[in-house]
Amino acid sequence: MKLLILLALASISWAQNFQISLVNENLIGIVEGLRSMSAIISLPPCDLARQTVEVTVVNSTGQGPPQPSFTMPVCRNRRDLINLVSNFGGISRTLNLGYQVEMLEPGTLYNVSYRASSRASDVLQFTTISPVDYASIDTGFGRSGAMVVITVLLVIAMVALIIAFIVVLVLSK
Repeated sequence: MKLLILLALASISWAQNFQISLVNENLIGIVEGLRSMSAIISLPPCDLARQTVEVTVVNSTGQGPPQPSFTMPVCRNRRDLINLVSNFGGISRTLNLGYQVEMLEPGTLYNVSYRASSRASDVLQFTTISPVDYASIDTGFGRSGAMVVITVLLVIAMVALIIAFIVVLVLSK
């Protein structure tokens, strides 16, 4: 009887939910604004390695884009999912980011959750960002005007130096 109670308690503790979160693009060095059409979600815990993980995405209308399920890789070798390889100073570094949820609509509220065997994640709620219309970007004469002024001043200085050099050559003879 005690063994059955222990097994029941073990199965209840095994079936606890786990936390997931959005990957912070700024800390990892990804171009900001990634979340307009996709988002990167942290991976499930390592004890779910080699298990099939189903991804559920739901928006405010109750439907979301279907996402393919994936096999949770072993934690030391997460190469099947989104990762970032950077080469700096001859040293190659791989950062394991997470699962990329794709085909999202800009400016929409989504709920994402994972399910693997008898365990499920808590629901993660996030809103995709609305991208800026390229026509509304100010391409005025702001910085480029200063560059034109600097260039003109440098050209005038160069012409003055060339004239001074010619004068020195003529007067030295």
